[in-house]
Amino acid sequence: MVDQMDSRISVSAPGSSANLGAGFDVLGLAVDLRAEAGVGDAPDGAQMIDDRHPATVAYKQLGGRQQLWSRSKLPMGRGLGFSGAARAAGAMLAIVEREGSREVANDHGARKEAFRVVAELEGHPDNAAASVYGGLVAASPNHVAQIPISQDWVVLVWIPENTTSTDKSRTQLEPVVQRVDAVTNLAAIAHFVAGVSSGDEELVRAGVVDRLHQPQRLAGVPASAEALHVMLESGAIGAWLSGSGPTVAGFFRRGATEAAESSLSGGQVRVVNVDHSGVVCS
Repeated sequence: MVDQMDSRISVSAPGSSANLGAGFDVLGLAVDLRAEAGVGDAPDGAQMIDDRHPATVAYKQLGGRQQLWSRSKLPMGRGLGFSGAARAAGAMLAIVEREGSREVANDHGARKEAFRVVAELEGHPDNAAASVYGGLVAASPNHVAQIPISQDWVVLVWIPENTTSTDKSRTQLEPVVQRVDAVTNLAAIAHFVAGVSSGDEELVRAGVVDRLHQPQRLAGVPASAEALHVMLESGAIGAWLSGSGPTVAGFFRRGATEAAESSLSGGQVRVVNVDHSGVVCS
């Protein structure tokens, strides 16, 4: 049970890189950059947050009533799933308080409940599933499948200073897609999942080809398009526009990111691990 004398309870969740090329609104990858929300004494680097913060919104939707603080290593509006991670932390914090147990954060039923709320608030399930469950996921509103990653790859992220609004970015997308484009993406998703699961780098690279959202989004952010090109030319196993951008991310063999890091410019470059824990309580 949660000790009533505890001065602090906190929950953190990983950020995510969504879509992964062809998997528009379906595929999500948890990255080891976390957003944290809590009650009680705020730790160093944390700030008290208001009712409009995504963590507070999710927390209150599941019955939470206390004042929250938050801290995060995730940049906002850059395509690394800040809102999904914050909402996952807030939702699970409410469940932990309600159930009186930190261990409930590891319970499948609690994670399913948190995912439902976060996916509803996000408007799409890919970021929500990655932040709640961790790892690589394929998600729909009612189901989450975790996809094994057979190799110890790292994720290189290029993060520019400019931001992107996901809602605004979606207005650039075609309301109707051509059959040939849909078929191309379906094949790419199958290639990507098979490649990641088996360690087949050629399939992974074939699996990030997209015709539904990346071309339209990259047209408005030429620096991101250039970063994507640089990654693919500098040893990326596969690279993609992260979420709606402007961040670009890619899989690399561990220890093989130097060429890309030295070639990328115009943004912050970070090498991060895949997060396999998902939402956790401390």
